[in-house]
Amino acid sequence: MSQSPRAIDHPWEQIYRERGRFENKPFLEFDRIVRAFEERGCDRILDLGCGTGRHVIALARRGFVVVGADISPTALRLTRDWLHQEQLAAGLAQLDWRSPLPFRSASFAGIFSTQVIHHARISEIRLAIAEMFRLLTPNGLAFVTVSGLMGEGEAFEQIEPGTVVPLAGPEEGLPHHIFGADELAHEFRRFKLQAQFEWAEGKVLAILATKPRSSH
Repeated sequence: MSQSPRAIDHPWEQIYRERGRFENKPFLEFDRIVRAFEERGCDRILDLGCGTGRHVIALARRGFVVVGADISPTALRLTRDWLHQEQLAAGLAQLDWRSPLPFRSASFAGIFSTQVIHHARISEIRLAIAEMFRLLTPNGLAFVTVSGLMGEGEAFEQIEPGTVVPLAGPEEGLPHHIFGADELAHEFRRFKLQAQFEWAEGKVLAILATKPRSSH
């Protein structure tokens, strides 16, 4: 795997070095989203921002061809070890999703990304959304979750409208764009919206959307 120049200093690389694999179960609504992938015939899935592999493992167990991508080399090493333990196969790619992604257009029938793309300025988020659109096959399905609220009592600095930087804690210095439901739908306007969700009293927002068969 090639190494992103921003990988080693990224806060999540430091977190994974210190804490190892600390998330082992898929998120609460995982089965519901997987059924949507299955019903649409999405066989090849990109897990964008896969961390230490909890969803890579879960998707591989369900029979999908999976590629897990993350900026953290430590997270990917832990994912590789877990795959080996479970005797499962998946592709892994070390990359920075805030830059153009190293995959061919229409490479994936599904994209899965939980609590990842809000960790950036809005210009970088828009690039990531455009790349998701490019990478999906026509009628492909994307499921993406983002932050809808800052945690109570957190100290932060606003660096642009809607984007803040925590001043302390493990993600100190890492931009967080805080979405509203309408804004999230607007940023995914090139897609065809299937559903929107909200969890944890609005702290987590999610969108399920397809790439139209005819798109420009």
